[in-house]
Amino acid sequence: MARLKSILRWLHGSKDETLWLPSWPPLNPREILADREAYRQRLGYRKYRAPEYVFEDSPLFRLYRLYEWIMADHVINMRNELKIFWWDRWPVASIPDPGEQGDPERYAVLACIPGLIAESFNQRIDLGLRREEPSAILSLEEQLYWASTPKRYEETPAWTEKVPPLKDMLHIPHSQPHTEQLTSLEDADADPHFRKKNILAIRPHIHFV
Repeated sequence: MARLKSILRWLHGSKDETLWLPSWPPLNPREILADREAYRQRLGYRKYRAPEYVFEDSPLFRLYRLYEWIMADHVINMRNELKIFWWDRWPVASIPDPGEQGDPERYAVLACIPGLIAESFNQRIDLGLRREEPSAILSLEEQLYWASTPKRYEETPAWTEKVPPLKDMLHIPHSQPHTEQLTSLEDADADPHFRKKNILAIRPHIHFV
């Protein structure tokens, strides 16, 4: 058994098997920001998308992963999560309330994310894409057919509106090139979803085709 575990650790590229699995709820936003690079590296060791002994993904797990990638400022993996969510076809409104769990700052950030997902998906729907369409390369005729079907816009879950704004503003720095750090919630580049919760963050790259 010990030899089998050793082989598995080698195959997964990390000697510390505790890094393979997510441990949720994630850290507080300020704890992540205090050593963002270390947290990003830690996420790079992760091999599984759900906690130990859980064999199916869920909208809540997806919400936690998006939170982690946003806080770690990893644009590519954040967008990958959005794409997978699109094809999983879970309604955005089905994301359950994670609860505060003693951390109002993390709860506030989590409450902003369904709005980002809905905005991203609804833009694709306006472009003629549909979540119901097959996840395969479509002919022009098939694309036109799906574009002609009724638009089914995504909505945010009701719990997100009940999460109060933070008493003290939380600033989430960004690494977007040639763009200065935001200094005010009134900045034109400040994301409106975060602004409602007194969180200063640049509009993330949530749109994809």
